Amino acid sequence: MLKVATALSCACVLIEMASMQTVAAENVPQALVGTWLAEDIAGRGVIDNLQSTLEIRDDGTYGGMAGCNHFTGTFSLSGAKITFGPAASTRKMCVPAVMDQERKFLDALRTELTWTVEGSKLMLGKSAGTPALTLASMAAGGSNSVDIAISVPGAETVDRQQVRYDCGGQTVDAEYINAGPVSLVTFTIDGNFTVASNVIAASGAKYVGGQYIWWTKGDEVTFYDATKGDNDAGIVCKVAS
Repeated sequence: MLKVATALSCACVLIEMASMQTVAAENVPQALVGTWLAEDIAGRGVIDNLQSTLEIRDDGTYGGMAGCNHFTGTFSLSGAKITFGPAASTRKMCVPAVMDQERKFLDALRTELTWTVEGSKLMLGKSAGTPALTLASMAAGGSNSVDIAISVPGAETVDRQQVRYDCGGQTVDAEYINAGPVSLVTFTIDGNFTVASNVIAASGAKYVGGQYIWWTKGDEVTFYDATKGDNDAGIVCKVAS
């Protein structure tokens, strides 16, 4: 797998609209419905800590986060074959490695594919029989959800505090966990569940986890995405009323 390198990016946002035609809801197998996380693209893996997701809905529409941009569209079905129609997409720019995975992910969806569901995996293949995408179910409480217990030497108690934030119109529930020398925050943004650890900061409390930086100062949080580069201004999160 690859690691993401931080580089300069811009944050222009445009929408590309496409003609769409939905599939009748009763024709969508329930095995397909849900949100799926890409584990492999064309046999070449995916970037660590970068999530490309595909949500297949029972109303014949699909969408998700390709890596840097959100997308949505409609699909058609014919037995074991699925065709994803042209998608409407935001047009932000992220670092080159992220944009490369996004391009490969979206390219894989632009051809007629065969589909099979094996347990918690969705396999999408090309007509020639070569794999296009391997995805894992992101269903809450499914086989991809586990509990982790950590023993912290010298800590007598654990303090947990849940706070709901408004982050630019998106509701984010954060949980702060403090036990002796360990200070963590957990949150989910764009379907990405993250555990971030406290690091040294000049002011406030700064947490880093995966591609994200969660920096609290007073009652506000500034949320940064490292894949957007050093010039990312961040999103200001305020405690929801």
